[in-house]
Amino acid sequence: MVEPESIENDIPKMAVITGGGRGIGRAITERLVAHGWHCLIAGLDREDLEKTAGGAGGKVATLECDVSTEAGMNALTAMADRQDEELKLLVNCAARSTPMPLFEQDEQVWRAELATNVTAISMLTGWAISKMRHSGGGSIVNIGSVYGRLGLNSRFYNQDRFPQDEDEGPVRAVAYHASKGAVAALTRDLAIAAGKWHVRVNTVCPGMICIPERPIEPERKLQFREWTPLQRLGRPEDVAAAVEFLASEDSSFITGAELVVDGGWSIW
Repeated sequence: MVEPESIENDIPKMAVITGGGRGIGRAITERLVAHGWHCLIAGLDREDLEKTAGGAGGKVATLECDVSTEAGMNALTAMADRQDEELKLLVNCAARSTPMPLFEQDEQVWRAELATNVTAISMLTGWAISKMRHSGGGSIVNIGSVYGRLGLNSRFYNQDRFPQDEDEGPVRAVAYHASKGAVAALTRDLAIAAGKWHVRVNTVCPGMICIPERPIEPERKLQFREWTPLQRLGRPEDVAAAVEFLASEDSSFITGAELVVDGGWSIW
């Protein structure tokens, strides 16, 4: 006899993933498809999205859109509403970061980063909760960062990326750090709001992840290994595994949490 739980697990589940075309978003899509999810992935580049869909196999729908805009969010939610499966997972992975001199900050850049990194997460999470509350619950996973909890030490990076200038000020990623701190606070508040509908909201905070699209110089890789208790850099697949765990019933009593995936880099 097949147990009822086994029957339920055979029912296709739909996941919506923003920023699904590259890096961590691609790894998350591949991991979820391998575990039986049907995925709708959104991103800015159609070719990247199609590459992810082709590599993942399974059922992956794609949508080229900018979730930092109202039109982009509306397009994504409308396409999700047209899918056959019920929404059971939202992964907010899309993000922007534009380091710039401290005294030369651009308000438009600031607003654009927060629109992607905070506003889109809040709006899409609200939409997902409203859907999931009528279907027995679900999971929302926000991709944060250890830099939502820590300040950036520029000596860890190539000084060409974070140069120091007396007139313009040191180059920093102020908007990115502020936005990732906001993601953690947003996650906690929305987890409280959604709990009564069995909707869980959590954050995964990656640390030093080596992404193919952003190669790291060999000497910098060696330094990161030395500064990490587990003696290696992270892989996108490490973050994907954490997301899949938080999407599964194995984490059914976890909500409002920050799961740090950094090999211990931030503990010393």
